[in-house]
Amino acid sequence: MIHRAVEVDPKPARFILYSLALHICIATLFAAAGLLKPRLKEAVPYYVDIISLPTLAQPPAATAPPSATLQPALQTASPAAAKPAQAKPAMTLPDKSAKPAVKGADTSQESRDQEAREFAERMSRIERGSEARHQAAALASLQKKAADKKNATAQGGGDKGVDYGAYIQSRLQDALASTIVYRTKAPETAVHIYIDKNGRMIRYVVEKSSNDKLFNDSVIRTIEKAKADFTPTPTSSGFDKLFVFSPKEVSNK
Repeated sequence: MIHRAVEVDPKPARFILYSLALHICIATLFAAAGLLKPRLKEAVPYYVDIISLPTLAQPPAATAPPSATLQPALQTASPAAAKPAQAKPAMTLPDKSAKPAVKGADTSQESRDQEAREFAERMSRIERGSEARHQAAALASLQKKAADKKNATAQGGGDKGVDYGAYIQSRLQDALASTIVYRTKAPETAVHIYIDKNGRMIRYVVEKSSNDKLFNDSVIRTIEKAKADFTPTPTSSGFDKLFVFSPKEVSNK
């Protein structure tokens, strides 16, 4: 008995492998291109308007159901459920053509203006009153000074009992007020003044000089300025006295 070898054709197996590889390549390309992604369909939106319908009036008590079990349920019901829903008023756009009422703003502005005018008038009256008081005080001071000067001049001219030194001191004080200049804190200069019987200054001697040269010079200018107002002495022997000058006053010793 002769056995024949069975021959197997390998072509179908190769075709299957080739087909599988080809399908894998195609699936990979589709996945890379996004062709295999599921596509969602966009649903069409629907809008529903909610309208509050009027509720029916409650039935009278006589027609209530006889069942006793419903009464507790009605009593425990929420009050919000029994209250009918009120419809919201429709929104309306403001009328741009209508002008806002500004009556209150005008009244407030007028009151502020009135208060400002009244305040300005009060301040003006106060300033006028203060200025008048200052002027009156200055006038009284000038009148007093003029009267004192007149009295001192009249008294220094002839009466022997009059203090001629006070008269000279007053003249020096007035002159010092317009010529005083000093640099240190409290300078002081003592000068002995000699006057003849006719009221003419003969000479002066600086008995004590301060350390402030500016003040010393102003004292000399004060004496030179005041000597023009000296009147004759009350005695025929003349007059001499020591006067101490400071920034505040002139005193005699």
